[in-house]
Amino acid sequence: MFLGTTTMKIKKSSILNVLRSGGSWMSPRAIREQLKVSKDQGPKVKSILRKLVLKKLILQKGNLFAHSDLRTGHQHEKKKSFENPRLRRSKKASIREANILEGRFIATSKGFGFVNIGKGKSDVFIPQGDQNGAMDGDLVEVRAFTKPGNDRSRGYVQKILQRSTSKMLAKLVRGRRTTLAIPINQRNGVPPLVILKEDDQSTVESGTLVEVELLSQHGDDNELYAKVLQPVSKEIRENLGFNLILTENQIRSEFPVETQEEAEAFSSRVVYDASTSRVDQRNLGFVTIDGKTARDFDDAVFAKSNGDGSWQVYVAIADVAHYVRPGSTIDQEAYLRGTSVYFPTHAIPMLPENLSNNLCSLKPDVNRFTLTCEMLIDSTGWVQSYRIYESVIRSRARLVYDDVAEFLDTGQTRTIRKKEILDNLILMNEVAKVLQEKRTKRGAINFNFAEQQIELDNQNLMVGVSKKFQSSSMKLIEQFMLEANETVAKHCTGNRLPALYRVHGSPDLSKLERLKKVFQRFDIPVSPNSLSDSGQFNKVLESIENLTNKNQLQIILLRSMALATYETDNQGHFGLGAKYYSHFTSPIRRYPDLVTHRALKHELHAKLGIKPSPNSNPSMLMAEYLSEQERRAEKAESESINLMKVNFMEKFIGQTMEGQIVSTENNGFRVELLPHEIDWFIPVEALQDDNYIFDEINLVLQGRRTKRILEAGDKVELRLTRADTLHRLMEFDILGYSPKPPSSQD
Repeated sequence: MFLGTTTMKIKKSSILNVLRSGGSWMSPRAIREQLKVSKDQGPKVKSILRKLVLKKLILQKGNLFAHSDLRTGHQHEKKKSFENPRLRRSKKASIREANILEGRFIATSKGFGFVNIGKGKSDVFIPQGDQNGAMDGDLVEVRAFTKPGNDRSRGYVQKILQRSTSKMLAKLVRGRRTTLAIPINQRNGVPPLVILKEDDQSTVESGTLVEVELLSQHGDDNELYAKVLQPVSKEIRENLGFNLILTENQIRSEFPVETQEEAEAFSSRVVYDASTSRVDQRNLGFVTIDGKTARDFDDAVFAKSNGDGSWQVYVAIADVAHYVRPGSTIDQEAYLRGTSVYFPTHAIPMLPENLSNNLCSLKPDVNRFTLTCEMLIDSTGWVQSYRIYESVIRSRARLVYDDVAEFLDTGQTRTIRKKEILDNLILMNEVAKVLQEKRTKRGAINFNFAEQQIELDNQNLMVGVSKKFQSSSMKLIEQFMLEANETVAKHCTGNRLPALYRVHGSPDLSKLERLKKVFQRFDIPVSPNSLSDSGQFNKVLESIENLTNKNQLQIILLRSMALATYETDNQGHFGLGAKYYSHFTSPIRRYPDLVTHRALKHELHAKLGIKPSPNSNPSMLMAEYLSEQERRAEKAESESINLMKVNFMEKFIGQTMEGQIVSTENNGFRVELLPHEIDWFIPVEALQDDNYIFDEINLVLQGRRTKRILEAGDKVELRLTRADTLHRLMEFDILGYSPKPPSSQD
């Protein structure tokens, strides 16, 4: 059991005295320590601080606070907008000074943050007070420092290059002299926003939830200013948790009227004209294989044996470029979205419904225009020749992953009746296995994570969580899509077409050096130089297969790798061991695929002597924007899952439950709530019996005083004390645990 702590009454005057005597900016933790009160009084301290800010008795800058007297001593200092005051310090060069870098700021609830540089480089740690007003997701310029012999950087934000969002939801608070907007999202590090008279709507009452627009910082103070746009509608208030996710990630959920009208103007029938160059493939047994709830079917597959050990493989992809022309209102909106966003209960499509779920979707038994990538694949899985052409198909069936997997795994089926379809599934599965074996030999990395799925009832309410590994049917489709993507990328590169490429660079050597020390602890020899060959990753993955820390070690391997991005030139894909790679197979839901389709169609039409269809003319700016939109979508999807978990767990507040630690990190540990199979991150502050330090080599949290150890596999007894759907937070009391005894080396 954990040790108890004593509490004392905290007075506003005591906090004011601490700030006045301190004479500088202080964090809530530093204030609490000066007051000599326990950790569990932290929320009370923060509550008083917020009240003092509203009364203008103290100042706030991010997660730091100061007495209002501090302002009078700095009024004479003019500060350029968004420029960090630390730049005014001594200009003497430091032997530790590193480069000026650009990256995305990642805020944490603790007040500190990180700047993600990308390209496989380590994140830069940004301490409290050094964010310079940066919000979560902002593109910033950071000055980074690295100690000799240590590749980890820390630094400060010296300039905000681009805000991640200019709009946010906030609560309007009117005082006697000042009107403030308190951001609903407490995680992005934004302090209360000042609303000037000219930016206000005086008819909106105090306490109203409003949408505000962030304005530029004024030159003479550290305040952030905003303009009131409008009160939040009743519909948004009722679904505030979800709408907050959309606002935070700038997800466009409604199509403009003109976009909808343009989409509805297309004929509801797809009529094939035999006089065109489009190849009629309606005689081939194409099928789609997707999830049970999918509605947009991008791809259809078919294969046949050539009788000599080789196969003819056909991957037909929706010809979205036939409908969506560059510069059209549909195209402009699709580009702004960049991708469809998939939530557990529904999707926000990139294209209007008449295209995404109808004309472009490869539904069964209707004509659909497609681009076909036809490949001659030999018995070892290598493409010997290929053709890419416009086509028309008529899918034989809309199949579901689970049903196809049941047939492939057992030979039995309750849903698929046609023998020709079953025979072709067997044939395609043979091809997929050969393709997968080729990729593994070539160096494709085979991570083995279970996919988390939210289980819903017929009213779209969460009833639980299930975890599923990739099925045989998913592997079949994956291998066919990968082969088509690689073939198209090689074609575009060889013919210098203006396409976008999916690039995944090799890992950063400094990250691999750290990784080496971790794996040596588990008696797994890892050479950083050898891991620059993707094939060596699989050997490491095989060696950790039966370890308790398997998932955590897999995540460490994954994090050592670069983030995949879109680029205008082909640079290969490290994780797939592929020399050429692009995205071609999902133009209904990914704009980069549409760009590649346009490049292919332009080339096809030019060769046939007909008026070439227009290109997208991709640029680095486009590639960067679409990479960023993809990250926004992934973040929104992850946050929506957390929202549903919190909503589901709300009814268990006050109850105790058992959890098993899945992984440990520097600032806490991830636990699986065993009764519900829900995983959740618990911050280290929840461990009240000691000050726990993370050992990044042994992957354990160890108490400084007690020497107690927490590691993957340990079980903890928890009590849920808070489930906040608005901020997607859950808090637990840790009642007890069964840690493994300290080793003799400790």
